[in-house]
Amino acid sequence: MSVVVDEQASAEAGIRWFNESVTEAFNRQDAATMAGLWTEQARLLPPGGEMLVGRSAVQAYWQSAFDQGAYSCELVSTEIRSLGEGVAYEIGRNVVKVRLTDGTSVDVQGKSMCIFRREGEVWRADVDIFNAAGEE
Repeated sequence: MSVVVDEQASAEAGIRWFNESVTEAFNRQDAATMAGLWTEQARLLPPGGEMLVGRSAVQAYWQSAFDQGAYSCELVSTEIRSLGEGVAYEIGRNVVKVRLTDGTSVDVQGKSMCIFRREGEVWRADVDIFNAAGEE
């Protein structure tokens, strides 16, 4: 039973670290650091777009978001569950601040579901889907 508890505790700590690291890199607009938090063959399923595969695609996606005015994010886990040895999922909420061309900004509320894989001691996003809250 302690192995299950340890896996759950590891997933919770690792995914919280991931969220803190993504938030810090996002707020610095550091797409390269962000991409390093996903697995090498990550699948990113952004709203309104095709599936992106690999770290370079993840980096390009986030750089494009920054270029379009995204400048701040907040991530909140609502559920983290270990699925076994080194695999877990997270359901969460997020708020992304986007600066518009007129200088004002808007808060984009979102929701997400991510599958994580542990690589050594580091939990990385492997399959990540997110969209605006209210979309189905």
